[in-house]
Amino acid sequence: MLAHCEAVTPIRRTVTTEDVGNSAAFLCSDLSAGISGEVVHVDGGFSIAAMNELELK
Repeated sequence: MLAHCEAVTPIRRTVTTEDVGNSAAFLCSDLSAGISGEVVHVDGGFSIAAMNELELK
């Protein structure tokens, strides 16, 4: 199952806790001042790839 998820994820690996932490740090920084009211999926693109795969079936 993990191998399949990695294969369909655009970054071709699982997301790490460091990836999530880096995203959180960015959102807490002044660099993200123009971002509000958004849902940020830190999943390496898996959610989009999984939807595309389901549409093909």
